[in-house]
Amino acid sequence: MLVCIPSKGRPGTLLPSKLGSLPFLVFVEPQDQASYQTAGISNLHVLPANNQGISFVRNYILNFARKHNHDWIWMMDDDVSDFGIAGYGKVATEPADVVLSGFHEVASRYQFPVNGINYRQYAWACSKARARYRVNVKTAEVCTLLFIPKITWEYRSRFNLKEDRDFCLQAIKHSSGIFFDSYSCFNCPNVGTNAGGLESEYALKQDHEAAVRFAREWHPYASVVKKAGRVDAKLDIKGLALSLNRQIR
Repeated sequence: MLVCIPSKGRPGTLLPSKLGSLPFLVFVEPQDQASYQTAGISNLHVLPANNQGISFVRNYILNFARKHNHDWIWMMDDDVSDFGIAGYGKVATEPADVVLSGFHEVASRYQFPVNGINYRQYAWACSKARARYRVNVKTAEVCTLLFIPKITWEYRSRFNLKEDRDFCLQAIKHSSGIFFDSYSCFNCPNVGTNAGGLESEYALKQDHEAAVRFAREWHPYASVVKKAGRVDAKLDIKGLALSLNRQIR
C-alpha cells in the first residue's frame, strides 16, 4: 500500500512527516524539485513536465502504480494535516498508519475500485447517526484508496478541479463503485484557501466553470448550486447508482 502525494508549490508540506512508517512518494514538477529538496522532502518522484494539470498528474500516478505492480495506492492531497477516527459524536486524532492501514484492511476484503474516508468535520456527526461503511452514497475525495486492477477509466482533464468527483461517478458507471468509511477521517484546509497547489485556479474561479461542465455531463445526477460564495455541483450519487442497478448501502 503506497501513499502517492501529488504536490505543487508546497515544499513546506507536513504530510510526509505525518505518515509514520507508511511508504510514500511525493510527485513534483521539475520546476519544484530544487525547492522540495532544499526543504528536506524525501522520496521525490519528478514528473516529466510542468503545468500539465491535476488530471495529468493523477493519471500519471495510476500508470506508475500499474507499471510497478502496486495493486493498492492512496491518492492523497498534500495539504492533509492529520487523521482520526470518530465514535459516539467525537473524533480522536490517530496516527496515519492506524487510520489508513485499518481502512485498507477492511476495504481489501471487498475490493471496490474507489474507496474513501470522511472529512473530519462530518465524521463526528456520522458516528452518531450513520452506519460506518457505506456503498455508492458518498464520493471519495482528498484521501482516496484505489484498487488499481479494477480501474479501467481515467481522470478527465476537462473536469479539472472537479476531476475527483467525475472519477467517482465514472466508478459507479463502469464498476461496482465506491466504498466509504464514514468514521475514519482526515483534516485539511477549505478548498482553494491554502497557498500553492491549485490556489491560482480557484482564485480565477475555474472551479465554477468546471462545476458547470461537470453538471452538464452528469445531468440529471448533478446540478449547479451556489454555496458559501462559490459555484459548485450537487450530486445525486444514490440516484445514479440506482439507475445502473448498483449496490447501495
